[in-house]
Amino acid sequence: RVPDRLMGSTLYPLNSLSQQWPSLFAVYAEKYVGRETLMQQTIPALGCRWNDVLHFCPVHPNLMRARLITAGYQPKLVPWFVVDPVALDFNSNNTVIYLNRSKQYRDFTKQADDFKPFEKASLAEFCALPQATVAYYQATYQAGRRPLLFHHVPHVLHKGPLSTEGMTVIRA
Repeated sequence: RVPDRLMGSTLYPLNSLSQQWPSLFAVYAEKYVGRETLMQQTIPALGCRWNDVLHFCPVHPNLMRARLITAGYQPKLVPWFVVDPVALDFNSNNTVIYLNRSKQYRDFTKQADDFKPFEKASLAEFCALPQATVAYYQATYQAGRRPLLFHHVPHVLHKGPLSTEGMTVIRA
């Protein structure tokens, strides 16, 4: 997703913002209120913390939006970057796939087997929205809560900043 307060043409991991733009860090760190321990979790294969990486989603945002609508939500159209992992040199040294398996509620621990080395060829197996996510959207709507959009959805985690120059932006 294109950040609401994008400054310039570079995406930075959250922890990098704490040094360069402390006010932006404070705004974006708010989404971790109640989940602060997640910010300290380590990504073993990359040797860094959860917020030292950029988070991408292999599921098309139109699919997530459609399932949110089916659940009863009325999501606004928002801009998303279309990211080409080949052009951006995503590889097993700088990128992993976080499998985001179901765990106990509020369990934010990460284990080495929660991550898979990045391979472009394996992205296709993560393009469908997990049934657990669809059920979660329905349950949170029925409970009158706002959902976490990427709950149970695999993440592509890239270590380091990325230029947005040349990236396509879509609305979904």
